[in-house]
Amino acid sequence: MASRTVTTHADAIRMDVPDLVQTLIDALGASVVAAMSGAGSRSLPKKWVEGTRPGPEKLDRLRLGYRVWRTLSDAEGRHVALAWMVGANPRLEEQTPVTCIRELRTIDVLGAAEAFVNDNPA
Repeated sequence: MASRTVTTHADAIRMDVPDLVQTLIDALGASVVAAMSGAGSRSLPKKWVEGTRPGPEKLDRLRLGYRVWRTLSDAEGRHVALAWMVGANPRLEEQTPVTCIRELRTIDVLGAAEAFVNDNPA
């Protein structure tokens, strides 16, 4: 578990921003990426792919979103990961993981993702 978490974190830090954003768009869609990052428009993530750089807080959210998505998709597959990301979650006080990522609730959302893939009861 710990080594997967560290590897995913390192990947999120090392990826070029356009590649990171494109990976998230391909996996989750531009609307979810915009909501997760706190972008005001769903067209903004595409601008990040084209070279405009997101601000530091938005970049932190994108990296966190990537870590959560990878944790889930590596263990459960793409469709389960997407459903988990956008659905209300009892481990997150019935908020969506996307909301928690936007709020940078790192420990909460990563813990909930790890608990889900490890099938740990609440």
